[in-house]
Amino acid sequence: RYKEAREHRRTKVDASYKYIFEVLSVRLGLDLATVEEMILDAPSLEAFDSFFAKGGSKTLKVFYQEGEAPGIECGRTIPGLVKESKMMQLYVDTTPDKFVGLCLFFVRCKNDSPINAKTIHEDVFFGVLDATEGLLRGVRNMIEKIFLPAVLATNNWGALSQTKQDTKDKQNFVETINRYLSFLEGAIISIEGTVELKKIDYINFSKLQSFEKVTAAADNPDMVHQLEEVLMIWYRQIEQVLIESKQMRKEADDSGPLTELDHWKCMSAKFNFIIEQIKGPNCKAVINVLNVGHSKLLRMWQELDARITDAANESKDNVRYLRTLEKVCQPLYNYDLISMTRGIPNLINAIRMIHSVSRYYNTSERMTSLFIKVTNQMVTTCRAYITDGGLSCVWEQESSAVIGKIKDCIFLLKEYQKCFHETKQEILETLGEKTFEVSEMYIFGKSEAFCRRLEKITEMVTVVQTYCALSLSTIEGIDVMAIKFKSIYQSVQKKQYDILDPRKTEFDVDFVNFMAKVEGLEIQIQTFMHTCFERILSSQHALQLLQRFQNLGMPCLQEETVHTVGCILQHYVAELEATKKLYQIQKDDPPLARNMPPVAGKILWVRQLFRRINEPINYFHKKSNILASPEGKAVVRLYNRIACVLVEFEVVYHNAWMKEISQLQYPLQATIFMRHPKTGKFLVNFDPQIPEIIRETKCMIKLGLEVPEQAKKIVKIENNLKSNKLRLEGLLQCYEDLCQETPMIFVNLMVPQMKKMEAVLRQGLTILTWSSVTLKSFFQEADQVLCIYKQFLKQVNDLSEVRIDLILKEISNTLLIILPVDDPVKVENMLTCNE
Repeated sequence: RYKEAREHRRTKVDASYKYIFEVLSVRLGLDLATVEEMILDAPSLEAFDSFFAKGGSKTLKVFYQEGEAPGIECGRTIPGLVKESKMMQLYVDTTPDKFVGLCLFFVRCKNDSPINAKTIHEDVFFGVLDATEGLLRGVRNMIEKIFLPAVLATNNWGALSQTKQDTKDKQNFVETINRYLSFLEGAIISIEGTVELKKIDYINFSKLQSFEKVTAAADNPDMVHQLEEVLMIWYRQIEQVLIESKQMRKEADDSGPLTELDHWKCMSAKFNFIIEQIKGPNCKAVINVLNVGHSKLLRMWQELDARITDAANESKDNVRYLRTLEKVCQPLYNYDLISMTRGIPNLINAIRMIHSVSRYYNTSERMTSLFIKVTNQMVTTCRAYITDGGLSCVWEQESSAVIGKIKDCIFLLKEYQKCFHETKQEILETLGEKTFEVSEMYIFGKSEAFCRRLEKITEMVTVVQTYCALSLSTIEGIDVMAIKFKSIYQSVQKKQYDILDPRKTEFDVDFVNFMAKVEGLEIQIQTFMHTCFERILSSQHALQLLQRFQNLGMPCLQEETVHTVGCILQHYVAELEATKKLYQIQKDDPPLARNMPPVAGKILWVRQLFRRINEPINYFHKKSNILASPEGKAVVRLYNRIACVLVEFEVVYHNAWMKEISQLQYPLQATIFMRHPKTGKFLVNFDPQIPEIIRETKCMIKLGLEVPEQAKKIVKIENNLKSNKLRLEGLLQCYEDLCQETPMIFVNLMVPQMKKMEAVLRQGLTILTWSSVTLKSFFQEADQVLCIYKQFLKQVNDLSEVRIDLILKEISNTLLIILPVDDPVKVENMLTCNE
C-alpha cells in the first residue's frame, strides 16, 4: 500500500515539479534522482499542488537537515539503513522540531492564475535561509547580505518621490533595518554568551534525589570528595564570569546609549541562565549532599551564590531602568535634529531618574559612561545629518545648505551641554538628591572637539563660497586668480579621510595649509586690484570697476578699496574742474546730439555734464565715508557750486521754452490753405513750428520734464496732422497736374469744372482749419470734384482726337483730287507731310 501511494505521488511529477527539483539539486549538490526520491519520501505532495494551483499558497518551503530516517510509510527501502539511525532529509513545508539546516524557499508574487511550466522560471523567486550556525544568525545574514543591499540599490521606490521628506522616510526605513540587525546581533550574543556549567558524566545525579540517597552519599567520604570537586569546577566557572563582568569592557569609540542597554541585557541573560542551572536538579543534589555532609566548601558557595544573585539583580535592575532610554533616545538614531533638540530635556531627565532611583547604575563611572555614549550618538547623528546619511560629501553640497546644517549641529550640542548644566544645578538645589559626580571633560570633550572641527569646516566653506565669485567675475585678468583658487580647493576635495571625524588630526594640518594658501592668494588679489587702478582715465569708469571688485564680497579687499576710493576722489576733483571749464566754453552754443531739437538738446547736454559729476559723488556718498573727511568736504563744496550752475542752466532753458509755448497762439487754428502772394496759387498753410514743437515735446517727456497741455495735444494728433498735410499736398498737386494737362484750346471748355474745384478749395482759405472736424467731408468733396474733372477732361481729349482724324481724311481726299495721279510717290510724300 505504501509503495502504491509512493507511485501515485510519482505520477504527479510533471515539468513544474522537475523545475523545483532541478533548483534544489543545483543548490544542494545532489543529483536530480536523489532529490526526487527524497521529496517522494514525504507522505503527501499537497504543498506542491497548492503552490502551483490558482489561488493557492504563495510560498513553498523545503527544509534540508539531518533527521530520523523515514519508516516504511515512505514507500521505499533504503539500503544499509540501521534502525533509529539519522540521515539527511528534505522536509516539505513542515518545519522540523529544531531547525538547524537549510530552508530552501520558493515565492511567487501573484496567485491569480496557475503556474505554467513554460514561464515558471519567470514567475517564481528562489532563496535560501542558512540556519546551520543558528536560526538567528541565518536570519541576520539573509537580511544583511541579501535584502539590505537590495534595498540600498533600489532606485524606484514606487509612490515615494525624490522630495526631502520622502528621502528622509527611506533613510528611516534603512535605519530601522539596521537597528533590527543590531537587535538580532545582540540576541545572538546573549544566547552565545551564556555559560553552561560543565557536565559531569561520571556521577549519576538522578540517584541523589531522595533523602535516603542523599544521606547515604553524605556518609561516603569518596562521594563527598567527588562532589566537592564538582562544586569547585562550577565555582571556578561562575567566579570567572563574575570577574569578567567586573572588568573594564572594551567598546567602540562611537558606541551609543542603546549599546549600554544591549550589554546589560546580555549580562542579565548570562547570569539568569547560571542561576537557572544553580537551581537545577544536578546542582541542588550536590548542595544537598554537601550540606548533609557539613562540607566546608558550602560557605564559599553560598557567598558565590549571593554574589551571582546580586549580579543578576544588578543586571536586571539596570535593564529595567535603561529601557526608559529607548524612547527618548530614538531621535538620536533617526538623524532628526529637530526632534532630537526638543527631546534633550526628556533625555537628561530620564538619566537623572536613573541616577536617583537605580540601586546599581548610579555610580560615577557608569553615569559618565552613559553620558559619553549619548555624546557619541549625537556626534554620529550630526555627521549623518550633515552628509545626508553618508550620501553627500560636505564639498558636494551647496555652501549655504552645509553652513545651515553645521549651525543646527552646533546648536544641538550646545543645547545638550546647557541642559546638562541646568539639570545639575537643579539637583544641587534639591535637598536629598544625589548630585551628578561625573567627569564633564570626558562627557563633553568629544562634542567640543567636534564643534571646533565644525567651526573650522564652516570657515573653509565660507572661504570657498567667497572665492567662488572669482570664477563668475568678468574682470579682465582675474581668471588667473580663479584658477589658482580652484587648484587650492581641489587639493582639499581630494582628501580621502572623513573631515567630520574629530579624531582625524590630518585635517588640522590641511586646514592650516589651506588657510595659508588662501592668505597668499589674498595678497595676490590685492596686488592685482592695485594694478588695475594705477592709471585712472575716468572716475566714472574707475568706480564701475571698483563696484565689480566690491561685488566679489571679499573682506581682503576692504583696505585696498579704501585706498582706491581716495585715489579716485583725487581724480574726480580734476574732472570737476574740467567740467566747469567745458561748461564755460560751450554754454552759449553747446553741441547737440544727432536729431535733437535746440532746447531739449541743450538740456540733454547739460544733463550729461551733470551726470558725469553726479554719479561719482553718489557712489562716494553711499559706499564710502570719505566725504566726511576734510578733503571730501572740500570736494562736496566744489561739486555743489558746479551742480547748482548746471541745474540752473536746465531750469532756465526749460522755463523759457514753457513760456514760449504758452505764449504761442494755437497753431492749429490757422486755415489749411493760403495763396501764393505772387502767383495766387493755393499752398498748404502748415506752420513750420509744429514739427519742432512736436520734437521738443517728445524729448521733454523723455527727459521727464513738464510739458504744456497744448503741446501734449499736438503730439497726440501728430499722425493725423502729418496725414492731413500729405493729403492736402497731394490734392493740390493733383489739381495742378490736371490743369497742366488741359489743352489751351479747351481751357474755356473746362472753366466750369475749374470754378467748381476753386470753390471747394476756397473753403480751406476761410472756414477750414487744422483742427476742423469737417476735414473728412472736405476731402470727400474735393476727391469727387477732381474725379468729375478727370472724366470730363478725358472725354474732351477723346472727342478732339476723333475730329482731327476726320479733318485729315478730308484733306487727303482733296489732295488726291488736285494732284496728278501719275506720280503716286509724290502724292504719298505730301500726305505724310500733311499728317
